[in-house]
Amino acid sequence: MARTLRSRKVFKLYFLALLITLFPVCMVAGNALAYIMPIEQLVGFMAANFSNFKTLVVFQTTHLINPRSQGPESVFQERIWLKSPGFYCSEPVDGRHNPDMSFRRLLMAGDSRTILALLSEMAVNLGSVTFTRFDGVIVYRIGDTGIENPKLLIEKERFLPLLLSYRRPANSGEKMVTVRFEEYRKIEKGWYPYKIVYSVGHDTEEHCSIEDLQVNIPIEQTLSIIPGPGVRSAGGTETKPKPEEGKRLKEVIEALKKKYRE
Repeated sequence: MARTLRSRKVFKLYFLALLITLFPVCMVAGNALAYIMPIEQLVGFMAANFSNFKTLVVFQTTHLINPRSQGPESVFQERIWLKSPGFYCSEPVDGRHNPDMSFRRLLMAGDSRTILALLSEMAVNLGSVTFTRFDGVIVYRIGDTGIENPKLLIEKERFLPLLLSYRRPANSGEKMVTVRFEEYRKIEKGWYPYKIVYSVGHDTEEHCSIEDLQVNIPIEQTLSIIPGPGVRSAGGTETKPKPEEGKRLKEVIEALKKKYRE
């Protein structure tokens, strides 16, 4: 009996010592996982991956897939000229092309303010930032949860955007656009996805594969302003951002700073 009591006492002491040893480690790990950095800092780290891209010339092949159709998929090619922070020119080499270029602004923005303005324009809730998982990867989520809510998912390790979703204009039936960025490659002190999957609702998917990518070369083509989310280009030429847009973004950023101070 005495031996049993002694064994129990030794076990309790061993268990207590183990808890004391592991508790600080668990606290550090828990705090590291729970810490959510301010959105300006988070977006700034992401923007740094693309800040060296002043111009891009993209040559891509797109596979047009309709899940509801049993017919053969369409394949076409396109060349796109891009200039930071939001100008473009596209030339379909063979067949049609996607007129929605708004998501490409995310991959060329040189600073956090430009990205925050884009996300605000896409109706992403900038006041909602948290951790989640996406395809088994830990990511930051900017925006509300739920399939039908606009959001941006950013890989925690490299601060690379993995998914962007936003709504098209009211006259298009309010369908949700989802863009997945895959197969990132390191180029010119930055990163770029060599596969982009663009889908609208549950309809057609466009799987874009980059065949050739040229960085920071002179562009002679006449460029247009990349229009708002899901909007076709109105053909406007390169101009400076409107003053009211900068004012609106400043108000959003000041509100976020006030929130994080609280």
